[in-house]
Amino acid sequence: MKAGDLVRRPLVTVGPRDFARHAEGLMDDFGLTMLPVVDRGFFCGVVTKAGCRRGEDEAPKVERVMSQPALSVGPDFDAGTLFEAMTRYEVICVPVLDRGEVVGVVTRLDVLRALSHDDPHLRVDHAGHRS
Repeated sequence: MKAGDLVRRPLVTVGPRDFARHAEGLMDDFGLTMLPVVDRGFFCGVVTKAGCRRGEDEAPKVERVMSQPALSVGPDFDAGTLFEAMTRYEVICVPVLDRGEVVGVVTRLDVLRALSHDDPHLRVDHAGHRS
């Protein structure tokens, strides 16, 4: 299984000149904790809910509170290796890039769910019971 197989839809992004308050609202609306920051179609970093709340002034722009460079992977990156990297670096969400363009976002939970479905020893139904 590859990272590109696990991307979340719809893809939600913000620009560096958007207000952090707008980014935080999008995260709330879509149940996310991180958004890729895209400038003229290309990835330039990520903004998190925590980052939005750290702005020095009351209405900071995303470019003032985003992280760059951020961990990212290509669509062909192995899901098992991705889970190990996310765990090692304590990252819960990673943008997936194809030639510099964001094609989606994958969370650690997305990867864990996918890997558990591939492993009969880890398969768990919705009620939390092993199959």
